Amino acid sequence: MALFQQSTSSNLSVCSAFLPGLLWLLSVNAFAQNINELQNGRIVGYYASWNSSNLPYNQVEYSNLSDIIVAFGTPDANGSITYNSGIPFPQLVSDAHAAGVKVLISLGGAGSGAAFSAATQDSALRATLISSMISFLQVNRYDGVDIDWETPSNSAQTANLDSLIGEMREEFDKLDSSWLITMAVPASNYGGGDFDFVYLINKVDWFNIMCYDFVGSWSTYSGFDSPLYQTPNDPNQAGSDFTAIAYWLSRGTYYHNRQLVHVDIPKSKLVIGVPFYGDSFSAVGFYQRLTNSTVTNTRYSDIINNLNTGWTYHWYEPAREPYLMNSSNTQFITYEDTNSVRDKAEFAKRDSLGGIMIWELSQDVLSNGSQPLLEAITATMKSLTPIVRKPDEASDFALYNNYPNPFNPSTTINFSMPKEGLVRLTVYDVLGQEVRTLIDGRLSPGEHEVTFNADGLASGVYFSVLKEGTEVSVKKMVLLK
Repeated sequence: MALFQQSTSSNLSVCSAFLPGLLWLLSVNAFAQNINELQNGRIVGYYASWNSSNLPYNQVEYSNLSDIIVAFGTPDANGSITYNSGIPFPQLVSDAHAAGVKVLISLGGAGSGAAFSAATQDSALRATLISSMISFLQVNRYDGVDIDWETPSNSAQTANLDSLIGEMREEFDKLDSSWLITMAVPASNYGGGDFDFVYLINKVDWFNIMCYDFVGSWSTYSGFDSPLYQTPNDPNQAGSDFTAIAYWLSRGTYYHNRQLVHVDIPKSKLVIGVPFYGDSFSAVGFYQRLTNSTVTNTRYSDIINNLNTGWTYHWYEPAREPYLMNSSNTQFITYEDTNSVRDKAEFAKRDSLGGIMIWELSQDVLSNGSQPLLEAITATMKSLTPIVRKPDEASDFALYNNYPNPFNPSTTINFSMPKEGLVRLTVYDVLGQEVRTLIDGRLSPGEHEVTFNADGLASGVYFSVLKEGTEVSVKKMVLLK
């Protein structure tokens, strides 16, 4: 499901000819328990059919997941669907349901634009495609469909995607309203600009944002594949998890009939994608010019073996990402480790996002059968408590909604601190670029207030970001002039 190099991109139907009532009860109980454990956010794992031998169904850590998305099926020009070898994986579906985990089928993947374009160009073809999906769900007891169209490339394809999703939602609701529709979407306007988000948001259960492949063979400089934060000294300026979420939130603000219109986008429908692979560059370090354009994608379980062969581990705090350098400082590897995926899970939870998506589950399986990245994500998601702030809770670290909002040209930002500390309050635009530093220094505990004057800035969405130590809080602001 990776946007460039890699192919990646709730009806709990548990039926059995034997002891149907007992099996149904066990499955419902398991499902309720799993949802309760994962109430702090979804953990969605893509299951790559071509790597199923690396992670057989009986080795999947179902207790660490809320949803599994099996990849891929491919639509064809007559509206039917072909599936990768191994699909539908009936035993995986049965075991997942018994553990309370929902299973979806993903259609598309990298390079799927032409296939979707052909299969959705008129209502008859879309009806056939939707009928094919419904038949697959019913026969194989799947819980929904993930659409991974990479990507619409013009207004006609955008309209056909809208029609496909809208007609599919209508047909699903007639037969089983618990069937899920999810979508894999790019992390920036590069590919993301042709998704009609304002229409789709009411039809789709959640969006799996592909927050990776921010660098690759097309890059001039080495960098981080999936940084949590983009840094000003990054010569690529390709994006980060933070800028990806900011971008999709900004899609709710648009011009209609020369008027700026704002639609609230539920953060709970935005799921951060995390790669379980890394990239190897020929470069003397991060943010350094490449000595050649060859980039190698490597599984996490293989990357960590480099630590035993002379490679050195480094951590770059501003991006919240690790990297490895070989002994001669000629090769650089960007990847995720347990520290960086914990940070991503904390970011998702503390900003009330929908959770974490993983591409893909087999890539962190170690020789002892453990999955350290998946286990770190789950432990973090389960341990965090949703943050609910009230204006009078001065004893907590809290950034409150600004007022007025929307505003022009000034607004008031309030926040509170439980103890004295170094605080940085900044304003970012939707591209993740810092536009104003409001506070950068040591403050006493209690309530604090600052005025943000947006003179000189264009209308649009901005974000206030409060940081104190490891605590980070983000709020959206809308400037209307």
